[in-house]
Amino acid sequence: MTKKTVILPSNNPIAYWSHHDDKRPVLILVHGFTGSHEGFQYLVPLLSNFRLIIPDLPGFGVSPLPHEKLTLRELGSLLVDFVQALDLDDKPHLVGHSMGSLVVSEAMRQHPKLFAKKNILISPVPSPVGILDARKIGVLLSKLYYSASHRLPFVGPYIATSKKLTRLSTRLIMTTKDKLMKQTIYGHHFNNLKFISSIGWYRRLHKEVNKTGISRYRHALEQFDILIINGDRDSVTPPRKQKKTSKKINAKLVIIPKVGHLSHYEKPTELATAISEFLQ
Repeated sequence: MTKKTVILPSNNPIAYWSHHDDKRPVLILVHGFTGSHEGFQYLVPLLSNFRLIIPDLPGFGVSPLPHEKLTLRELGSLLVDFVQALDLDDKPHLVGHSMGSLVVSEAMRQHPKLFAKKNILISPVPSPVGILDARKIGVLLSKLYYSASHRLPFVGPYIATSKKLTRLSTRLIMTTKDKLMKQTIYGHHFNNLKFISSIGWYRRLHKEVNKTGISRYRHALEQFDILIINGDRDSVTPPRKQKKTSKKINAKLVIIPKVGHLSHYEKPTELATAISEFLQ
């Protein structure tokens, strides 16, 4: 594993981690909302036949936030700039998890010729969250958390970095019964609290994410061979929504049993197998 940094034409630095540098083809793994490169650690040894490049998106992990009004469209543009700056010999495959799938979709929309034909979306945001959507309750609770963290004087910062609230929100999307795995996931999510770049930006981006979905990128994604991988117990991106969206964008859908939104932690073997079979 090698940590590196590239400076984009906009003068924005992006930190990334490179694994299996002697292998081909290249996979660029893009994390989800509030995540970082660390979330993919269990996939790294299971995808040893590929070169893996895993950035911290701007504003997450150790990559600084360029400005506090950064949008999904700009994140997609920065991902395009990042890939171009890598100057790879071959077109890379993109792998995006959750919100990362929207960033990946935006990058493919902006510069389709830069990427390989086959790309993977793990638990992507399937469609905008509607008023009567089953996801609405979770969205409203998260909105309350980010609004309180951003707007309340004195107590806001404590809410934003509360381990109790983080543990509760993590527990709601966790399906594993393994105690060690639970503690590992909690630990990673606690660690992410140290890298909050701007809670106000988190609030705005969270709102934008839930008003978007990969269904909005239908015309861009139809140019590629897309694999959607989802857990059958995923309440954040429900399988029912994924089935509808996969048909809409003509994507292949693989459902992993007995797991929710955190398959990259809880079911990495099944996830890596689906990725490898699709690409090979």
